[in-house]
Amino acid sequence: MLGVLAMMGLVACSHEKEPEPDAPPPRVKRVFHLNPYEKDFGYSQAVMIDKTLYISGSVAADETGRLVAPGDMAGQMRAAYSNIQRTLAAHGADFEEVVKETIYTTNMDALLKASDLRFEYYNRDLLPTTTWVQVQRLVDPGFLVEIEVVAELP
Repeated sequence: MLGVLAMMGLVACSHEKEPEPDAPPPRVKRVFHLNPYEKDFGYSQAVMIDKTLYISGSVAADETGRLVAPGDMAGQMRAAYSNIQRTLAAHGADFEEVVKETIYTTNMDALLKASDLRFEYYNRDLLPTTTWVQVQRLVDPGFLVEIEVVAELP
């Protein structure tokens, strides 16, 4: 009799539904504009989802969208990194949080000559993954370089 009751208890337990796991919280997409012209041009300077910040390709453009340092690769790289730095700072971050960098250039030789200036922004011991690509042209023919990054925020 005791064995039958134990068996009935096991059968009863096996039919109880386990609670369903909680659904993951919705991912919130937050859009950021560094300069007013970005909305008119049709893009966001950055999008943050959870703690990942995706920064659009940054170029040598000032606050009005005008080309900075025409014909000067190092000057354009500094301007692009400065725009990235402003976007990171607006999110409480800096270059140490950058985990992925992609550099597009119309002149790989000039980029290689100016590449050491990256160490003005990055710690040599904590470099992000990096890809360099030569392209035929960027959105404005005067742009020599465009840099996009992904950062993981603390």
